[in-house]
Amino acid sequence: MNTKTNSTGQNGSSVYGKKTEQYTVIRFKRHRDSIQYQYTYRHRDGVQYSTIAPTLEECRAKRDKWIREENGKRLFPGILQKMEQGKRLTKSEMAYQIGHVEPLHTVTISWDFFTREEIARTFNQIFGTAIK
Repeated sequence: MNTKTNSTGQNGSSVYGKKTEQYTVIRFKRHRDSIQYQYTYRHRDGVQYSTIAPTLEECRAKRDKWIREENGKRLFPGILQKMEQGKRLTKSEMAYQIGHVEPLHTVTISWDFFTREEIARTFNQIFGTAIK
């Protein structure tokens, strides 16, 4: 098995704030056409996620799904209760919740300049929800 570590930044990782990602390309000697990516991502809160997939895009898609699931666990109880009851979330409630997970997100800083639909779309992307 041959391995080669790649990254999108310096010193083996790419850094976005405190988020880092690193991947290693694995080629198997017996199956020269077979390539796997061993992918590791460390979120800003220090939690690490690892996966293996045939393409880097698949690794990142799995990572994004994992992030949405992790963020979903961080929804405030009051927000969860309103969602379960089918009540409509306000722009400020969604922006505040987004700010809890992504403090410097544009929607958090300038929520009053965005439409409710734009904030809801961002909220759904971050938390993996389907609110309208």
